[in-house]
Amino acid sequence: MKKIILIGGAPATGKTTLAKKLSKKYNCPWISTDFIRSWMKNIISKKDFPNLFHFSNITAEEYYKKHTINETIKLEKLRDKEVFKGIKTFIEKNHNWDLFIIEGISIHPEFISKLKSKNYKIYPIFFIENNEERIKNILYTRGLWGDAKTYEDWVKNIEQKYLLKTNSHYLKNCKKLKLPYFEIDKNRNKTIKKIIKHLDSKLR
Repeated sequence: MKKIILIGGAPATGKTTLAKKLSKKYNCPWISTDFIRSWMKNIISKKDFPNLFHFSNITAEEYYKKHTINETIKLEKLRDKEVFKGIKTFIEKNHNWDLFIIEGISIHPEFISKLKSKNYKIYPIFFIENNEERIKNILYTRGLWGDAKTYEDWVKNIEQKYLLKTNSHYLKNCKKLKLPYFEIDKNRNKTIKKIIKHLDSKLR
């Protein structure tokens, strides 16, 4: 039976960093949902799947002059529903990897129930970040829409509120659906150790 570790959570929580660490520990490959989304956009029509292209060819300033935070979260959810179809297909058609990791923003707690099969077992993990200072620091040093230097600070202020609300959404739904979640400690390595301990007990 194939085993798949899924790492979900809001943007900028450190999912990719975690995936790399787990990939090294368990000696297994990992793939990002960003890659799966890009692959899907290259082979399907924007006309047939408009939700997949909501955030394409528009600047951060142009976007947030037109959309509220709530609208952004709603549009992301619609996009990610489409991406999750690609994630499901990738899992079901991949016959080469016995254990692998998929990480990214397109993995939502509400989608996990769609992955049930006698041929594979899912191990979901969700990263939750509620530290406003850490979020702000990420936005102003690294950026979210793109490199922090490429768009204006008023957008970053909106993004900070968006990230707090999105993390709250993930936390609420993980609790509701009784899915494993890990709130990021002041010492991120401490959180990662907790996750590894959790996975070690499950992957035996």
